[in-house]
Amino acid sequence: MGQSTRIIVIDDEPAIRDLLVYELWSRGYTVTAVSNGQEALEMMIQVKFQLAISDMKMPGMGGLELLKASKALDPEIEFIMITGFGTVEDAVQSIKLGAYDFIQKPFDLRDILALVERALEKRDLKQMLGVYEASRAVFTSTNLDELLPRIVKITLSVLRADDVSVMLVDETNRLRMLASSRNGSTPWGATLEAGERVAGRVLETMEPALITGPLDTDPRFQGTQTYRDIHSSIIYPLILQGEILGVLNINRVGRKEAFNDADLRTAAILGAQIAQAISNARLYGRLETKIVELDRSYRDLAQAQDQLIRSEKLALLGQLSAGITHEIKNPLSGIIGLSEMMLENSLAPSRHGEYLRLIRQEGQRCLQITQQLLQFSSPEKPHAEPLALVPLLEFTLKLMKPELVKAGINIETAWSGPLPQVLADPSEIQQVFMNLIGNARQALEGRSLPRLVLKAGELDGKVLLSFQDNGCGIPQENLAKIFDPFFTTKPRGVGTGLGLSICYGIIHRFGGQLRVESETEVGTTFTIELPVLTDGQSEKKVNSETAVNSTGS
Repeated sequence: MGQSTRIIVIDDEPAIRDLLVYELWSRGYTVTAVSNGQEALEMMIQVKFQLAISDMKMPGMGGLELLKASKALDPEIEFIMITGFGTVEDAVQSIKLGAYDFIQKPFDLRDILALVERALEKRDLKQMLGVYEASRAVFTSTNLDELLPRIVKITLSVLRADDVSVMLVDETNRLRMLASSRNGSTPWGATLEAGERVAGRVLETMEPALITGPLDTDPRFQGTQTYRDIHSSIIYPLILQGEILGVLNINRVGRKEAFNDADLRTAAILGAQIAQAISNARLYGRLETKIVELDRSYRDLAQAQDQLIRSEKLALLGQLSAGITHEIKNPLSGIIGLSEMMLENSLAPSRHGEYLRLIRQEGQRCLQITQQLLQFSSPEKPHAEPLALVPLLEFTLKLMKPELVKAGINIETAWSGPLPQVLADPSEIQQVFMNLIGNARQALEGRSLPRLVLKAGELDGKVLLSFQDNGCGIPQENLAKIFDPFFTTKPRGVGTGLGLSICYGIIHRFGGQLRVESETEVGTTFTIELPVLTDGQSEKKVNSETAVNSTGS
């Protein structure tokens, strides 16, 4: 069903016209002959010619004028000029206007046939160069969503089509529409089974289809349904290494000129490049997905490793803490008790009373440390109940607000409406709130315009609370150790280094996360994440095994 190369012969001498028509037709070319330039130009408007052979001197529109007008109409047409009275100036002028060559009468028929072959070879070479440049543009994209519209645009240009669409084979082995130049009327995502309509038959046979007229006149596709009138089509299978990736639909609707065998060859070259580009884009997409998965796995592994190391450290420290606590708790209780008895004795000298008050103060501090060590090393089974975090945070903030205001700290809160409940122990969560707010107050000491911002919200089935200050910040080298027991940057005697470790353990016992972000001289943000209480989940206690694993003891 293909068409051969079209050649138009323009000469006012009938004998020359008839000779050229016969010789060219006998060599398989489709030839049209006219006697003047005006008639030739009218034919060129209606039909696409690959080559024109024109006399230089003709009545009315001459050869040079026709050459100039036809090149404006179709820059790709090749011209061979013939004249019996030509001059060097005529030859130069015709070449400047874009003619392939110039030959004088009388001519040797073999010479002009050789010129025809070379001119058409030049035209094919130029067209292939255009396809090559177009294919280079295709390979500049490795994203399939960007690549497919680019394929449509390039194919429209290279094959002078009215509309182009790309259908790719999906996981069900159907063709799915993924890109088209008909944005307003394209059935995006529409599918075709193998054998259904023309594209489905091309999918089934893996053979290209060149259609040069109405579909119902083509015996290969009689009875095939079509949605609109198409004058000519190329439906080309996109095949790579024996696998069909999809189908490229190339149509001419407004243009009356049908696609020919040369267009099919162009489609073959372009189709091979497109198939490779689509395969590359898919491989690149899979590679990106694999990299993301590997990166996620690496982060999960690193987090699990950190958790394991933390658990081992906490287990060792827990054993040590339990032993120390057991040994010093009773003696400290005796010291505190005796000191209080002596202070109640009115006969004690005032000087002794001052010392005894110091003894009691230090003894109470030691007792507080042992209590923290005991809580860290052997946490009790926590009581867990449905809990609204924001009201508890507001209550805690109310208790601590006088101390914050006294320090000149501006307090900002950001939450609206009720948030879902969580399952936790109110007293332990309040302990976490007080510790984080207290740490922020200490970090803000001496800062100009100190500010504490508390935020609450919900994301992905979790309630999030953040405590953000613009204090001195935490050095990067200390961030990894901030939740380690006994780690502190405070002066000796000010802190034990157990507060954040205990907070970390409490939040983990209830299935949550405690994170920190900080930058020196900018500020610090602690974020609490606790899972939302699910429907049907009743009040329950967290088993002791979970409590031990969460703290690593």
